[in-house]
Amino acid sequence: MTNLRLHLRRHRADGRGQSLVEFAVVFPLIALLAFAFIDIGRAVFTVNTLANAAREASRVAAVNQLDPASAPWNCNANRPVESVTSPNWTFRGCAMTAGATIGVGPADVSVSYARPPGTSLSCSPTRNVGCIVTVTVVTTFDPITPVAGTLIGSLSLTASSQMPIERTFP
Repeated sequence: MTNLRLHLRRHRADGRGQSLVEFAVVFPLIALLAFAFIDIGRAVFTVNTLANAAREASRVAAVNQLDPASAPWNCNANRPVESVTSPNWTFRGCAMTAGATIGVGPADVSVSYARPPGTSLSCSPTRNVGCIVTVTVVTTFDPITPVAGTLIGSLSLTASSQMPIERTFP
């Protein structure tokens, strides 16, 4: 019985160092996976926010085609547009508001107008009801995981939304 206890005590002492080595090997993989999941979640959030910003902007552009050359670009849809030179809400302002959490700026939003397929409707230079407005919003996604940041680098993400013009304004 004494030999068995001595043998078990020796075996238990050898195993302590083994678990430390296993932990040292496995921990970096677990940390890498955790940060990868965080990056994937951030990327999905960025794509969803970008798509929402494009949708909001196209909804506004369908009823208000004003695009002031300079700031402020507002998104206060509860108030009517009282001044053509300083509107309360514009498609660019609403895209910036919806994309504020990911840093969407005025240069990241673009708009174009096109005639619907199979029609002879004129959409340029004057816009008519029924023309298709396309709003495109772009942003850059930077992974926070050092390995992903090195391998993938910055990603340029784009979202577009289309909607027919419901009314022309101004």
